[in-house]
Amino acid sequence: MRKLAPWLLAFLPFVAGASSSIETPAFTLKLQGDWKPERSSDPEQQTYYSKQNDVGLTTSFMLMNGNSISTERIANKLKDFRLAGENKVAEKFKIRMTIADPIVVPFSKGHQVAYYGHDNTNRQFRYLGLVLPSKTINIYAESKTRSQKELEDIFNELLEGLSF
Repeated sequence: MRKLAPWLLAFLPFVAGASSSIETPAFTLKLQGDWKPERSSDPEQQTYYSKQNDVGLTTSFMLMNGNSISTERIANKLKDFRLAGENKVAEKFKIRMTIADPIVVPFSKGHQVAYYGHDNTNRQFRYLGLVLPSKTINIYAESKTRSQKELEDIFNELLEGLSF
């Protein structure tokens, strides 16, 4: 047994630094750490959870015909759709929610939508939507134990692993 323990200790750094990826036709998101897939009620969503960070992550995408699409127009519709969805959930579960003014801004390949907020259950959340001529990418993170700043740092670290 004593010979096994040092071998296990030598193996632990590889487990702790393990990574996985969310790979879709629209994007790849490399996840560092203990992110594990979870079941989603929506087959078009990928849901992961990190016990170490106590953060839930949901991603989705939609492929589009990129010929004559106004990414700004679609980004504004996406913003309206997301806010309506957040409000619908808040009403259904009787949650008081505060969402910072969502933004739609251009970036080199299209437009992005972003917002963050919290609710009266101590849940913090962050959202980023990317609208490109050929696709939309949605990334949403939430936690009931992390501060908004901690969630922002985790979210930004996640985004470093995003490629599309």
